[in-house]
Amino acid sequence: MIKRIHILDCGSLEFDLSYFTWKLNIGKLYRFPVWCTYVEHSEGDILIDSGYNLKNAMKYYAWENPIQTAEQQLENQLKMIGKRPEDIKYVILSHLHFDHCGNNHIFKNAIFYVQKEEMRHAYVPDPFEAIGYSRETFDVPGLQYELINGDKQNFFEGISLVTAPGHSAGLQVPVIDSKEFGKIIIESDVINTRLNLEKKIVGGIHWDSVKSYESMIKIMELQKTTKGVLFFAHDAEWFSSVKKGKDFYT
Repeated sequence: MIKRIHILDCGSLEFDLSYFTWKLNIGKLYRFPVWCTYVEHSEGDILIDSGYNLKNAMKYYAWENPIQTAEQQLENQLKMIGKRPEDIKYVILSHLHFDHCGNNHIFKNAIFYVQKEEMRHAYVPDPFEAIGYSRETFDVPGLQYELINGDKQNFFEGISLVTAPGHSAGLQVPVIDSKEFGKIIIESDVINTRLNLEKKIVGGIHWDSVKSYESMIKIMELQKTTKGVLFFAHDAEWFSSVKKGKDFYT
């Protein structure tokens, strides 16, 4: 059973907006949030994605101008809500790009769940998709991964996983039951921003542009049929309005 849902602020990155709105808004810089989700659950503490690691980002992605304060480091975000990395029992990874799995190394006690197809591409990406993967973020000795194949209803009670490839080959979207919203859909880079949703524009960083569009439509239809709420991966305006840290959803 889901008890509380916390959004944890892991800092921000910045790049040309056309990376989110493919071939549009070229030359317009956009600073966007990076965040992950903590779920207090009767089956054990669950984390969805692990944000980015500042040291790794500065080493390989300095061109994205990372900004992460000490407070925004994931260990301190967890401390803010009374948790430690060793408390986390399960980590669900939407995909293995550096800004979604950058702090995997601190969760030594956790079981990590990722789509099998995503793991294959992360280890041996084609040149055009390699930009998002930083092997040292996910290939960490001692971590326990369990590979998933396809959609999973009630993977944990109240949490389902919906496959949505395109941005990456094995992207999965967590869908969380919520007393407040019915369903919270963690879209995880399938859509990225409200602008993508309104204009039906796929992101500029993708493994397959057609599958990106198909997955965007799939998630939009899921939102419509469930009457759920989309939590946008990288929308700065949206992120400024949501509860974060100690404040939580149910």
